[in-house]
Amino acid sequence: METGDVERREEDWALCLRVQEGDRDAFGELVTRHQQLVWMVCRQYVGPDDADEATQETFLKAWTKSGTYDGRAKLSTWLVRIGINTCVDMLRKRGRQGFQVDDGDEDAGSVIGSLPDRGSDPERRAIQRQAVARLGEAEAALPKQQREIFRLRFYAEMALDEIAGALGVEVGTVKKQLHRAVHRVRDVLEAVR
Repeated sequence: METGDVERREEDWALCLRVQEGDRDAFGELVTRHQQLVWMVCRQYVGPDDADEATQETFLKAWTKSGTYDGRAKLSTWLVRIGINTCVDMLRKRGRQGFQVDDGDEDAGSVIGSLPDRGSDPERRAIQRQAVARLGEAEAALPKQQREIFRLRFYAEMALDEIAGALGVEVGTVKKQLHRAVHRVRDVLEAVR
């Protein structure tokens, strides 16, 4: 573990101890530090329209359950696990299953839709849109666990050990499933060239 990671983990733990004592300012600092990651994860589960609500609910649960955090895992891993559970509960209540695919709608602020525009050439933009659509189709065809790991790694930019902790699986499983997912997506994208 790098020095910066150790320091951040120690800072998170110190803030958590203050939160467990009821310190709202410390909790605000934790939210500021981890809100973007939790929102990115929630968006992959419930879509951009419900990500704010899921993120807010996640941090509300974290506040009420702060006494259960024991520091064995990274705080971000603990928060992501709460976020995933929150999203699954939301989907279950609404009768939906699985991920809500970000369709690349630039106005919705999706990860795929926010790819840089490499020029104003309409033909180039059309090609980019087609590539994004193919990526979405390839991703949607992945088995659930592979799709979940693929999105947490590439869209939420989580480390492999964080993904493993959040999903309750071994790092080796994450590596194997990510490898398979990347190769499946690559095969689909190469087949349409």
